[in-house]
Order: sequence, then C-alpha cells, then structure tokens
Amino acid sequence: MIALTPDDLPVGQPLPWSLLDESGNLVLGSGSVIPADRDVALVFRHGAVCRPDSEPGDAAGNERQASAGPFGLQVGTLLQIKTQGHVGRAAASRLIGFVDQGMFVTWPQLGGKELQLQAGETVLLRGFSGHAILSFESTVTAVCRSPFRYLVLSAPAQMQQLPVRKATRVPTRLAAYLVDPAAGDAAAQAPGAGADAPRRGQPSRLVMLTDLSTGGAQVETADTVPAPGTPVRLCFHLHTAALDSEIMVDGVARSATPISAASGFPVFGVAFDVLGERELTLLQCYIYEQLLTSASMPVSG
Repeated sequence: MIALTPDDLPVGQPLPWSLLDESGNLVLGSGSVIPADRDVALVFRHGAVCRPDSEPGDAAGNERQASAGPFGLQVGTLLQIKTQGHVGRAAASRLIGFVDQGMFVTWPQLGGKELQLQAGETVLLRGFSGHAILSFESTVTAVCRSPFRYLVLSAPAQMQQLPVRKATRVPTRLAAYLVDPAAGDAAAQAPGAGADAPRRGQPSRLVMLTDLSTGGAQVETADTVPAPGTPVRLCFHLHTAALDSEIMVDGVARSATPISAASGFPVFGVAFDVLGERELTLLQCYIYEQLLTSASMPVSG
C-alpha cells in the first residue's frame, strides 16, 4: 500500500484509486467523489489513509461472482487458523479454491509473520458462510511454495455452527454518502442509475460510518446534522471477502451527540428501515468478517 496525504486527494473529482486504512480495509471506493475540503479532513480523522499498489480490474460497485465451496464457504472468505493447543489470537488466511471438498488457502499470517505449519498437522479454522460462523478442523495435506505460498487442507471435519445475532454492532471506518431519499428516488428513475448514483452528481454529503449493525449506524459528518426523525439514505461500498457491492439503506436520523473538542465533527445515529434480503445478507457478511478479524478462537486439544 502507498500512504497518502490530504493534498493527494482530489476534491470534486472521481478518485483514481480506492482509499484504504492502515490495515488494508476499504474506506472509500475508486470513482467516488469527495465533495469538499472539510470532507478530506473527515476521511483522515481516524488515522492513516492509503491506496493500493495497483487497483483491481473490476470497477468499484461491480459485484464479483463468488463460488460456493465446502459447507457454503466461498472463494475469498476470510478464515481464522490456529494450531491445536495454541493460546491467543488466530492467524488470518483466505479460501482461494477447493477440490473434492478439500481446500486451498493462502499462507496464514499473524502480526505480519507467517504461521509455521507442516504437512500432516491438524489446524482449527473459523469462517463466515453468509448465514453462520463455522468452526471446524482440517489437516494440512500439502505445503506449496510455487507459484506462491499456499496450503492444501483436507475436507472440514468436526463442523460447528455458531448462531448469528442480528443486532451485533462493530466499529468501522467506512465512508458513505448521505442522500435525501426524495432526490435519490428521482435519480433512480434516470437511465443507468444505481447505488453509486452519488458519484454521478446526485446531491449528497460525504460522511463516515464509525460503527455499523444491521439495525443502524453511527455517522460522523463535516456538515450539519439532520433533525431527529428526518428520513435519510446512506449509500456506501461494502468490500467483503466474497463480494464487492454498492448498497443503499434507508433510515431515520436519531439524536446527535455533543461535538467533542478533540474531533470537531458532529455525530448522530441512523436507525435503518426494514432491510431487503440482499442488504441484510451483505451487512451480515461484512459485520461478521469484522468480528472474525478481531475475535479470538477457543483453544482445542
């Protein structure tokens, strides 16, 4: 990743690359527009901002087709991996392929270092299928170093499914557009309009989602706060292991919190209306990937 400064961000023009936080998580997709100079300060408010060394070929907003693998896990799914008896945080990996219910995964990394594994070793894994968090065991059947380093694992065994709570809330650093729903509905009737309409001139404000659940979000803005009870629409880009998607969510503004001297930016809540199946699934997938990244796995063996 390449670190950016506020002067690197064009104002009023489409971004030539995606903006990432220091961990590589998406903040704002390529092609999005930062409307004003004060919005640049908002983007940098929570830490460093970077861009990828190279931008993927798919434009932001195009949904990738994901292939289903063992037990509903999809190619690209974030996986936690740890060895039996290991205490502490799990290493991170991703599912990159499968055959005969076996799996190919990227070499697990923990704190920037590779997890030391050998063929025949049993590992514990956890991942999110889109409907449940799955915990299981697998055996390292091959250690491969060409054309890149990856592992071949046996078919999952000792599968357990953990219940998914709809109200789970996670901290985020995710840029979004706050749109007047009436203006959004008019724009949606235009030919070719979609969830990324704010990038094509639809009246909107750039905001930051500082936490997110399937029931609502906490929103930080560089502008005035909408009055409680005002209908609002949030348009943002969700990047998960299995999907890249633009999403629109309607809701109602809730009471604002006092502006702190440290931030200078007002914060308010948005309670989401009833979500459609697509929006609910995408939000659940994003939320539980964040939980997988920050959670520790139980020790086994």
